[in-house]
Amino acid sequence: MLARGVALLRIMRAAPCRVSRGVVSTASAQRRAPPPTQFTAVKFNTPGRVRWLSSAHKPHHGKHLTRLRSVPVFTAAFDAAGANDAVDCIRITRLSGADVGALSDVLLSLGSTAVSVEDADLGTLDEKEVYAGDKKLWRNCNVTAMFAPESDIDTIMKDAAEILCAKVDYQTETIPGDDWVNVVLDSFNPVQVSEKLWIVPAWTEQLTDTSKECTNVILEPGLAFGTGEHPTTRLCLKWLRDDSGNFKSKNVLDFGTGSGVLAIGALLMGAKTAVGVDMEAQSVEAAMRNAALNSVDKNLTTYLADGSDNADLPPGRKKDEEKFDVVVANILIGPVLQLAALFAEYCAPGGRVCLSGVLVTQTSQVLEAYAPFFDDLKIEEELGWAVVYGTRKEV
Repeated sequence: MLARGVALLRIMRAAPCRVSRGVVSTASAQRRAPPPTQFTAVKFNTPGRVRWLSSAHKPHHGKHLTRLRSVPVFTAAFDAAGANDAVDCIRITRLSGADVGALSDVLLSLGSTAVSVEDADLGTLDEKEVYAGDKKLWRNCNVTAMFAPESDIDTIMKDAAEILCAKVDYQTETIPGDDWVNVVLDSFNPVQVSEKLWIVPAWTEQLTDTSKECTNVILEPGLAFGTGEHPTTRLCLKWLRDDSGNFKSKNVLDFGTGSGVLAIGALLMGAKTAVGVDMEAQSVEAAMRNAALNSVDKNLTTYLADGSDNADLPPGRKKDEEKFDVVVANILIGPVLQLAALFAEYCAPGGRVCLSGVLVTQTSQVLEAYAPFFDDLKIEEELGWAVVYGTRKEV
């Protein structure tokens, strides 16, 4: 769940994600790799509607508005905006990160449809790195809160000041519908994972590569991790592509499925069936919607596992149950290490495992944890992140 008031900060699953430019390992930063896209954290005032938006902005035509209305993650914002699709907003600059949580709670309770936060020192020497899972914000933040058009902003902010017992300096602005929708649209451009492998937003008018040899994974970005923006997603997809000969017409387990991108990618690359497991309901729902977009929903089964001893886990752990030919998990270092024995139980002898969500500096721990169960463990890396993969030992 989201930390109280931090819209802003925590993505609803255990997977790596960036909310500031250049979030890579120390070693990678020292190599001065090109910085990834800047991300802004946004919360819509509706349960479970969280998405990380890119600050990139290019002009789009109004015809995209109709298409976006059908996307669940944007429905609340459109409803609040009204018939003209414009929104009123307030901007608060250089607010202490310690005060952002309380302010965003109050603004949302007073009718704000979305609150976004970004580093006030972005692009300067004072810019800080923050991870999506961190329970903190930047020292100084810029806050933007959106409201339905013609809202009484002055009264809302007066009420907010009284509730907070503090003066809040702000500026007001009306943003035309096309402008703020453009920001949303431009957050999700087609991502080339590698040659002949793309992740494509559902509303893109045409695929970048329509050749038979190309795998285009179509996603409705917005509800869960796995849109291709993070190196770990790309690393896992490239591994699946390179290893597809080992799972064609076989079954794949995607543990921590998020948007379902890895399970869907495996199915598009020839897997017979795939199972996706996640601890968040919105991820499981998003995975099935995305599977339908790719016409593989009949081959994908999802399980909602809450992390408890009685979690709803797929069959395959017992000796008399069918094992998986591939187990892939793009999660975090903690769960990766803790679940080594579980993944070994699920993976068939001679089957393959692919693990990510870990930094290059953490791979030695992964190798140590998985060596009792898997042979030929190898590492691939990108921008300080890594995948570790290997083959299940004969039992």
